[in-house]
Amino acid sequence: MTITPDTDNEAAHEEIKLLTFAIDNVFYGVDVTQVREVKNYEGATPVPYAPPYVKGVTNLRGEVIPVIDLRKRIGLNSKQETQDPSIMIITQDKHPTGVIVDQVIEVLTLQKRDVETNPHTLIVEQSDGIIGVAKHGNDLIILLDMLKVLSNDTNNMKENIRGFQIQTQNTQKQHPT
Repeated sequence: MTITPDTDNEAAHEEIKLLTFAIDNVFYGVDVTQVREVKNYEGATPVPYAPPYVKGVTNLRGEVIPVIDLRKRIGLNSKQETQDPSIMIITQDKHPTGVIVDQVIEVLTLQKRDVETNPHTLIVEQSDGIIGVAKHGNDLIILLDMLKVLSNDTNNMKENIRGFQIQTQNTQKQHPT
């Protein structure tokens, strides 16, 4: 007689670690491995022709990085600026992006069994960045995959940078020194 492991029981005890944050008093969570660091938001330099959800760029220890207003990026209405917003630094393909949120709350460990991933309740046109909803006590936490939420932005920024480099090279060829 062979004994097979109870995979349902093992899955019930799997844990996930989330960095939780708030926007408009709604709780959100992101896998801690997607966040490089968290800082107080100190402002950004606006960039002409940027989409409305791009606040601009900021200098992070000598590196210029784009800053995204997550509230606007996920389609929430603009609201009066939060008094002390935070910025999460998300890195995708070695390209950091700052993401502004109202407040970073804590790192939280949850059981996977407390996460609802029923796609029928979560599907909307642009919801591929939503992983599910976690139950924590009486609170619900919307789980986001920040890499998917920002994927279009990162790809567009790479294209813009590549275009800028090509223009610069062409300009140099036209005006030899």
